Amino acid sequence: MTDNGGCDENANCKNIRGGFECSCKEGYSGDGFTCDLFISEKQENNQAVGIGVGVTFGLLGLVVLALLILFYLKRKVNFLFFLMSQNEYK
Repeated sequence: MTDNGGCDENANCKNIRGGFECSCKEGYSGDGFTCDLFISEKQENNQAVGIGVGVTFGLLGLVVLALLILFYLKRKVNFLFFLMSQNEYK
């Protein structure tokens, strides 16, 4: 910050009579002393959609995993009952 006349590192410093003027570089917004990356409303919406899709697929994956585990356990229990019933007839 000190190398830029007190302006943000993402700002341009312009010497004017009696001081200086800060303005954010292209792609950044702010007062020049503080400049943040400019995110348009469309980009924010895209981020929200991306997060929603990610969460949806994550939950879907958990549901599928739970169903596979339940299916495996049911088959294992049925197989154990089958083995126990075979031992009763010996």
